[in-house]
Amino acid sequence: MEQEMIDGLQNLCLTKEEEEGIPITTRSKSDLLEECSLSLFGRLLSDRQQNQRALKNTLRSAWKMGSELKMVDVGNGITQFKFSSKYQLEWVENSGPWNFENNLLLLCRWKKGLSTANIVFTHSPFWVQLWGLPFEHMSEDVGRDVRNSLGCFLEMDKRHCQSDQALFMRIRVELLIEKPLRRGGNVVSLDGEKFWVSFKYERLPTFCFLCGKLGHDDKHCLDFPNWQSTPKQYGEWLKAGGVFKGNSSQ
Repeated sequence: MEQEMIDGLQNLCLTKEEEEGIPITTRSKSDLLEECSLSLFGRLLSDRQQNQRALKNTLRSAWKMGSELKMVDVGNGITQFKFSSKYQLEWVENSGPWNFENNLLLLCRWKKGLSTANIVFTHSPFWVQLWGLPFEHMSEDVGRDVRNSLGCFLEMDKRHCQSDQALFMRIRVELLIEKPLRRGGNVVSLDGEKFWVSFKYERLPTFCFLCGKLGHDDKHCLDFPNWQSTPKQYGEWLKAGGVFKGNSSQ
């Protein structure tokens, strides 16, 4: 549909008045700029239509912001979330990822010139558990090195390492949603030894066990139409067994 609209606009013959355009002399009002700066834009990563009213009610309950939170449909399945303070906005960002009916809610901040025509959702933050690391490699430096395989490194859960268990290390990364999930990889130590490290994702939403991508299940995978006879390369074992307190809590 969007490509048809673009092709149609390219073939339009503009009149003289249309070519002149409409000059705008007033600047953006300060109150509108402030409102935009306290906004997040979100869209569900799903291959099917979702109940937007139920989504809003669920988020309003989960975020516990009541009437202070304004939610506005701006088109193309995108919702603008208007917060009353920077603290509220950052809390929602840092407490993600957020799911609705097991569908991932993609979020991005407002920036100048953003509109429903050019907004793009490419990444989503996740807490990832690293299992199998030798004790001497459970450090932030190793977490940063692993980010090259997963995505953009955001932070390491240092409090988790100081707790009464050290089964794994937790790092927060921004994953590229168009790429398959990583199942693990070889981590090379300073001595040249190799260790298999498994990745487990906390609050992992719907994903495909065939292609490993987020946003659809096996039955709706376009890469593998014969899904019933195709061996599964991914599975439930990529999901972390529980939700941990701290920055990952809802």
